Amino acid sequence: MSPQTTRRGFLGLVGAGVLAATTGCAEKRELSKGTAVAADKLKSLVPNRIPFEIPGLTPDLPGSEFVYPGFVTRPAQMVRAVTAKPLTSGKEVTAMTPLWGTVPPGLGDNSYYETVNERLGGTVRFNISDGNTYVQKLNTLLASGDVPDMMQIPGWNLITIAHFTEAANKLFADLSPYLAGNKAKEFPLLANYDTAAWHYGVFGGVLQGIPWQNDPYALATFVRQDILDELGLAQPKSADDLLVLGKELTDPKKKRWAFGAVDQEIQRAFNSPREWRNVGGKLLYKYETDEFAASVEFVTKLFESGWVHPDVVANKDADQKAPFGSGQLVIYKDGPGSWHEALGRFLPDNPKFDMRAVAPYPAKPGGKVMVWRNEPAGMFTFIKKGLGDARTRELLALANWCSAPFGTQEYELVNNGVEGKHYDVKDGKVAPTALGRKEVAPTYLFLSGRPGATSQSQYPGYVQAMWEWQSAASKHLENDPFVGIRVEVPSKMAALAQPTEDKLNEIYRGKRPVSEWKQIVKEWQDQGGNEAREFYSKVARENGRL
Repeated sequence: MSPQTTRRGFLGLVGAGVLAATTGCAEKRELSKGTAVAADKLKSLVPNRIPFEIPGLTPDLPGSEFVYPGFVTRPAQMVRAVTAKPLTSGKEVTAMTPLWGTVPPGLGDNSYYETVNERLGGTVRFNISDGNTYVQKLNTLLASGDVPDMMQIPGWNLITIAHFTEAANKLFADLSPYLAGNKAKEFPLLANYDTAAWHYGVFGGVLQGIPWQNDPYALATFVRQDILDELGLAQPKSADDLLVLGKELTDPKKKRWAFGAVDQEIQRAFNSPREWRNVGGKLLYKYETDEFAASVEFVTKLFESGWVHPDVVANKDADQKAPFGSGQLVIYKDGPGSWHEALGRFLPDNPKFDMRAVAPYPAKPGGKVMVWRNEPAGMFTFIKKGLGDARTRELLALANWCSAPFGTQEYELVNNGVEGKHYDVKDGKVAPTALGRKEVAPTYLFLSGRPGATSQSQYPGYVQAMWEWQSAASKHLENDPFVGIRVEVPSKMAALAQPTEDKLNEIYRGKRPVSEWKQIVKEWQDQGGNEAREFYSKVARENGRL
């Protein structure tokens, strides 16, 4: 991969794993090893990008390809982006979305819902599910075929569902007839998305997912800086420092443990690839590398030492945000977007709450720092198939309205609610009220995506700190052989993901010996990993990456 290739740059070919299916009771189709779809065909499926400009809105901190623009001040006036109400049929919209937090009151007991629905011109009824166990509900719902009008599916869940592309093509609408090329002008806020993000909404050659544009980086290590300061401890500058912090921070008598889940950040610190790596002309998957094996031993040591919060030890899907907020765990990994969400959730009850992102660190002091690139899109909103032209357009208009970026009245309402009721503005900063904290949650936000910006200036120092963290991370990007190539995970490989990760989590928790890892990798190879390597190698060669 040329170092000049960027995530928004070359989108050459799309590796499309054509997934197998079982039809009837006996007939089986052969698994395809995957195909490559030319970029010009992709271009015919997705919207042409038309930037949505907001007059007079200039960031205080400049953005770049891997750094969001930062706004340390709030615009004096917000622009109305959509004049017409998108919901006009009088039909209720059903939507399923995840939530990593407390579920707000429902329709009839929530003035935030009432206000947003009034602006929309109709009712959206949310089925909100715990984000930590969301994939379990997804599997059940997709198998039943009984999907709601709109459905949000995170990419990290999607890749673990073995026959997802087949299910998506069967259950969800083809959006190209409404959005391809200049057709997207009807939905200008959807046309504002990066083209690369839209490419990731293509499944099996069909545009089906409305993308949530990703943060440039998938994960960060977060610490409770206030607790570190109280104990006179410094942020980790290497994974080795975590061994010291584990001992210093953990005090079960005070119900405090050093760590939640940090496994993927340890993998990164040990320089394991996010997925594939070109080693001497051969592709190796992360599981097959020495760096990953070393990270397994390290994370297992954290668990063995008793430094991991007992809820996380007992359940890999345990909620970690609440114990982090209460101070029961001090260090964990999460997506960058969790930072401002946690500030909004925990600061009102604890003004000393101070969450910081740790600058990317190596395994050993003075070692190489590497940061995983994120994919252009990481979550997708799907619209149910078979609703008819008028209803599909209506739901796209709803997604368009929800896509309004920072600086618009729609963005302000979706994110904060109603001024004077759900929040107040003090010294140019948004301050949620008690009602706002109770009623406003990411719901309408998950019916679409939007171009990124760091704009939560209501949290002192946050915008500057995030901008500086992203700027530092941008200097250490992984040399990923598939940057800019849209690859759908082949069926066998997708089916192996969850069982392999389950075994890995059992090693961490002492239910399997570390020595079993080599055999687990061999099983992964024999059961589909080697076949996946052939597919990915073909795509890499066709793109000049191997």
